[in-house]
Amino acid sequence: MKIHAIKPHSLLLSVLVSHILLSQSENDSKKHIYSYNPEYRATNTLITDILHTTLYVKPIWDSSILIGKAEITLKPYFYSTDKIFLNARGMRIHSIKINDLKNKTSIPFSYKYENDSIKIQMKTSIPSTQTLVVSIDYVAQPEKIKAGGSNAIQSDKGLFFVNPQNRIPGKIPQIWTQGETQSNSVWFPTVDSPNEKMTHDIYITVDKKYTTLSNGLLVETKQNSDGTKTDHWKMSLPHAPYLVMMAIGEFKKVTDKPWKNKEISYYVEPAYEPYAKAIFHNTYKMIDFFSSKLGVDFAWPKYAQIIVRDYVSGAMENTSATLHGEFLYQTDRDTVDGINAEDVISHELFHQWFGDLVTCESWSNLPLNESFATYGEYLWQEYAYGRDAADEHHYLSARGYFARHSSPSNSYPLIRFFYDNREDMFDGISYNKGGQVLHMLRKLVGDDAFFQSLQLYLTKNMFKPVEIHHLRLAFEEVTGQDLNWFFNQWFMYGGHPQLTVQKNYDSKNKLLTIIIEQKQPAEFPLYRLPLYIDIYTTKSIDRKHITIQNAKQTFTFSIDEQPLLVNFDAERQLLAEINYPKSDDEYLYQLQHAPLWQDRFEAIQNLKKKISDKKVIETLINYGLKDKYKGIRSEVINILKDEISTNNSLKNKIISMAQTDPSAKVRAAALSALSSLPDSETMTLYLNALRKEFSSDIISTALNALNNTDKKIAQEQAQKFENDKSKSIIMSILNIYADSGNEKYWPYFNQHISTFTGFEVFGYATALSKYIKNLNHSATALAIAKTLYPIYQSSSGMTAFALKKILKELDKNWTDKEKNLMNAIQQSKQNNEPTKNLEDQLRTVSETLKEIQNITSKL
Repeated sequence: MKIHAIKPHSLLLSVLVSHILLSQSENDSKKHIYSYNPEYRATNTLITDILHTTLYVKPIWDSSILIGKAEITLKPYFYSTDKIFLNARGMRIHSIKINDLKNKTSIPFSYKYENDSIKIQMKTSIPSTQTLVVSIDYVAQPEKIKAGGSNAIQSDKGLFFVNPQNRIPGKIPQIWTQGETQSNSVWFPTVDSPNEKMTHDIYITVDKKYTTLSNGLLVETKQNSDGTKTDHWKMSLPHAPYLVMMAIGEFKKVTDKPWKNKEISYYVEPAYEPYAKAIFHNTYKMIDFFSSKLGVDFAWPKYAQIIVRDYVSGAMENTSATLHGEFLYQTDRDTVDGINAEDVISHELFHQWFGDLVTCESWSNLPLNESFATYGEYLWQEYAYGRDAADEHHYLSARGYFARHSSPSNSYPLIRFFYDNREDMFDGISYNKGGQVLHMLRKLVGDDAFFQSLQLYLTKNMFKPVEIHHLRLAFEEVTGQDLNWFFNQWFMYGGHPQLTVQKNYDSKNKLLTIIIEQKQPAEFPLYRLPLYIDIYTTKSIDRKHITIQNAKQTFTFSIDEQPLLVNFDAERQLLAEINYPKSDDEYLYQLQHAPLWQDRFEAIQNLKKKISDKKVIETLINYGLKDKYKGIRSEVINILKDEISTNNSLKNKIISMAQTDPSAKVRAAALSALSSLPDSETMTLYLNALRKEFSSDIISTALNALNNTDKKIAQEQAQKFENDKSKSIIMSILNIYADSGNEKYWPYFNQHISTFTGFEVFGYATALSKYIKNLNHSATALAIAKTLYPIYQSSSGMTAFALKKILKELDKNWTDKEKNLMNAIQQSKQNNEPTKNLEDQLRTVSETLKEIQNITSKL
């Protein structure tokens, strides 16, 4: 699962109340503490083993229920038992039957359905050699359960009916499921645990206008006499119950080039059918790359991806059928300079190996799913776009981890057996930190050993549940090394190193001394840290390998001359907070000579503090603006933008980059930097960009810049792009129209009420609020209220919150208008001035306000 837009406020874990002492690693003589919940989270004990499930399901849209029948083939896991336990949340159970699979005889039993569990008591004990078929007729009723949720997964209803009665314009009715962590038992009875594995058949009966999607292959579609059809989806390879999925709606299926005769397909709303291959166009290459890199082919019979509305997280790696939130919808304009959120696509695909093919046996071991999927993002970036792009992505992920998990109170181990809620595991530790740790493991053992170890791990544990020691043992078998120290300090302990680095060069004795101290809180261990130091002189670059393992260590090297730069952690592999002061000259040299993205980025971030220094500006212009990587060039443009107005040479350089840089991202950054200079030259530049460019980044930037320069021209240009489906362009147009407050622009706002959801909806809400504030047309104000209220009634989550806020602001704005007119009339009377015109206005405003308040009073 990819958490969409991981934000510091949304991933802070609650402070837990107790502590546990942990034994230290081999290089640490201290005891260390981490916060924990005293209840040990054991792996689920397997009493019943589900072998196969056959489901017959039919959704009832009007009542948001699912009529279902489950035929569950199961047996005792090992020990003989007379009990069967199945998870079934909030269902109506109509009947249960049990038959022996072999001789078809009925098995006598009684059952209780309580606490979301079916508890079956058989008359006799059944050995593990005997297989049963449990048939259950039921109704799933997700809207009636007491739904929970978390920061990572907003709802655990399992089965979601979106706009089922088609009351919200622009949002196609649809049904989809979300099984992780343990929510699929809302719509079918099962053993809802990640260490269970099963195959299944699903028969989905729907109106023939609907498209369905599930795991595995669509083996048959049967046309029924009542205008419905039944799609039969077959999953013949075992996987965990939480990975079972179903989606239904008027989706368009777009088929891409198959990979080794395995279908690759994309399911999207009709409006995005022309763009499906642009959104997902690297899928084939990703499957091919991951299969080759891991030495294990993509295992599943097909790979489908679907984009749904109102999804409760970012994306979900359902086996062979990944589900994405609607933030992934893009047009061909949006993909000019790379696919937005391509990290999500690669993340979910890598899960097909790590999470689906091999699955964490318990949520305590979730990093075996999520850390790998996060590192899959790095691997794809490195392969497809080069190390600079991968390192930038990796660095930002590390910064996200540090922002939320720097103190002992919220820096838990990667493998956690003591947590409050299993969904607490979906955080910056399991994702961000875990990806960093796998990168360090790769650097430690080398590429060949790293990928051979992963191949062994996947091959040995294919279609099985795993825990962290399976991974360690695979690496030890390949490398011949004892890696307990690495796995203990990085997987079993919380925290990370906090280092201070000092250097001194003794010119008399020609000795370079480097002093390194570990400064992390005592709750964290002392770390064993192998790394490289690059020493730059006029003659050479000398690479030194060191291992830090004490609280304070001194390293001395014989160097013939004063180093120009001492680059600590030259491979930029450590997950560590490092305090290492350097001079301006060192950073200037680092920008020009050090090879990695983080070397150059670190240099420009420190040099921007000295932007008034002529030497710094010249170096940023001559090296930063000419950097090989688009991200560095864009960053330097942003740093230098305040210098453009006083530096004509720089201005000309930025104008040139706005027109000729090979990256659309850089051209957009250049246009944005010039937007503070409203002159005829830049106006021409913006208009030319609107005529010649195709990238949505550039179009939206040019529109925004025009709006800062000449609002009338901006409105004229915006109208030319009203039919465009790019969200960034739509948002720019909305903001331009919002400034005008002209009633003729309300239809455009109305058209895009359902375009934005999730966090994006707040951008729409901000623009509409500004429009309402500038609006003086009574009929339009009332139309807004009458349009938004029924949509608010049928919405939930962020959309409902945003619409409610807009309606309240509409009420307030017209209340203020009424008060202002009353005050103006009173003032005019005191001045013996005519008031008829004001009184006519007041009458209209008051009548409008009354109708608006008839609506807003229901909020």
